[in-house]
Amino acid sequence: MKLLTIVTLVSVAGMTACTEQAPSQQASVPAVPPPVATVAPVKCEDLKSITIANTAIAVAETVAAGAFQSPAPEFPGFGADYSKLPAFCRVAGSIAPTADSDIRFELWLPVEGWNGRFLQTGNGGAAGAIVYNSLADPLLRGYAVANTDTGHQGAMGDFAWATGHPEKLTDYAWRAVHELTVTGKALATQHYGKPPEKSYWLGCSTGGRQGLKEAQKFPDDYDAIVAGAPASNWSPLMALSILIQNNISPAGLGVDKLTLLKEAAIKTCDAQDGVTDRVIAEPATCAFDPSTLQCQSGQRGQCLSETEAAAAKRIYAGVADGAGQVKIPGTGPASETMWAAYATPQFSIGASYFRNVVAKDPSWDSAAFNLDTDLALAEQADGGAADAMNPDIKAYLARGGKLLTYHGTTDGLIPHGNSVNYFESLIAALGAEAVNGGVRHYLVPGMDHCSGGEGAFAVDWLAAMEEWVERGKEPAALPATRPDVIPGPPGAPPSTGNGFTRPVCPYPQVARYKGEGSEKEAVNFACAAP
Repeated sequence: MKLLTIVTLVSVAGMTACTEQAPSQQASVPAVPPPVATVAPVKCEDLKSITIANTAIAVAETVAAGAFQSPAPEFPGFGADYSKLPAFCRVAGSIAPTADSDIRFELWLPVEGWNGRFLQTGNGGAAGAIVYNSLADPLLRGYAVANTDTGHQGAMGDFAWATGHPEKLTDYAWRAVHELTVTGKALATQHYGKPPEKSYWLGCSTGGRQGLKEAQKFPDDYDAIVAGAPASNWSPLMALSILIQNNISPAGLGVDKLTLLKEAAIKTCDAQDGVTDRVIAEPATCAFDPSTLQCQSGQRGQCLSETEAAAAKRIYAGVADGAGQVKIPGTGPASETMWAAYATPQFSIGASYFRNVVAKDPSWDSAAFNLDTDLALAEQADGGAADAMNPDIKAYLARGGKLLTYHGTTDGLIPHGNSVNYFESLIAALGAEAVNGGVRHYLVPGMDHCSGGEGAFAVDWLAAMEEWVERGKEPAALPATRPDVIPGPPGAPPSTGNGFTRPVCPYPQVARYKGEGSEKEAVNFACAAP
C-alpha cells in the first residue's frame, strides 16, 4: 500500500457540471488591466511594492542557485532535489478576493533562461498547503511557475476548515486557482517586462480537477492543460471514499486481505495480453471475481470469508443509487491495496467532507451514510462548485486550447473509468472532430494514483504538451518507463530489477506486443485498437 504516494500526490481529490455561482461566488475582477506588449521590467525585490488587486506580497527575494530549502516538511521519497535549482526570484503572498479569503501562493521566476511561459501546478486532496516540490521541475525547464494552498491551511484529508466558511469553500473549489492565474501572470509581466507567450496548467488528482475546471469555467486562462487522474466527479467520489471506508472494516473486508485480492486479480488477467509482466493491460476485459477466493470448508488464512468477498464486490461496483444508476464506477482490478488509504484517519476524506461541509455536524458518523439522501445533500452543499464533469469546453477549444488527460488503471482512489466517462461525454457533446483537434486521453496500464504501481508509470506529460502546442506535433504513443529502482516506504529497501519501457497509447488504443523481441522494451510493442 503506497500511502506516501497517496498523501503527497492526491492532487484527490475534482468534479460534474458547472453551475452559475451566487454573486458572492463570482470571480473577482482583476485590477490589473490586460498586459501591454512591453513594460519596464521590475527587479525581483521591487515586486513587493507592486499593486495588484486584493494581493499582498510578503516575500520578494532572489534565491541563489541551489540555496532553496523547503519551509514545509516533505515525505521521504517524494521531495525535490532543490540543490539543482538555478537562481530564481521567489515571490510569496496572499490574495483576498473576499473578506474571508486568504489564498496563499508562491511564484518562482527564473533569473536567467525564462522560456516565456507561465505554469501553475495543482494540489492534492483537500489541499491546504503549498506544494513546493511541484515547482522545482518546471523551474528547471525555464517556466515561471506558481502554486497555491487554495485558501486555507490544513491536512490533505481534512475539511474541518470549511465549516462556516462558504467563501473558503469556493476558493478551494475554483476561485483560488483562477485568482493566482491572474496575479501570477501580472507579476511575471511586471518582472520580465512582457507578458507570458503561453500559459500551461499541470496537475493530478485534485490538480486534475482544477485543470478541467479552468477549461470549463475560464477558457481564456490557459493555452494548455494537463489533467491527471482528475477528482472531477466530486460528490460521488466523496461517497465512494465512504463506501470503501465502511467496507474496509472488521465487519467487512480486512486490510490484510487487500494484497491477496490484488495478487489474485493479476494472476487471473495479467497474461491476457500475451505478456506476463504483472500488468493488466486491458482491465475492461478482466473478469476477476473475488468469490473465487472464498474459503472452503475448514480453510483459514489466505482466503476470503463470504462477508469479505461481498464487501470487495461492493467496492468494485462503485456508487449506485437506489434505482441502480451508477454515479461513479468502482476502481479496477489490481487497485485493491490502495483502498486502505480511505480507511485511515489521515485520509478518510469523504467522511471529513460530509461531516464538515454537508452535515456541518462534528458528531456525524460515516456508518450512518445513506447514499440516496446524503448524496443529494452533498450535491446541494456547494451548488456544484467543485464538480468538473461539464463537457462544454467549446469556448476553450475554439480559441485553440489543448487538453491532455491521463489516468492509471490501478488507481485505487479515483476510478479510471470516471475519466473514460468524461472523455466520452466530450465526444457526445462536441463531436469527435472537435475533440480530436484539441483533446487526448491516456490510460496508463498498471499505474496507481498519479504515479507508482506495477506498470510503466513515468511519462513526461508536459513535454508531450509542449510538442503539441508549440511545434504542432499531435500526441500519439508516448514513451513510458518503470524505473529499475523504486523507493520503498520509510525504513524499507527499494525494489530493484523490474524496470521496463512501454508505449502509452491514446484512448481507446492499447499497447500490444508484436510477438518478438524483449518484452521489456517499448520498441517491441505497438498501439492498436482494443
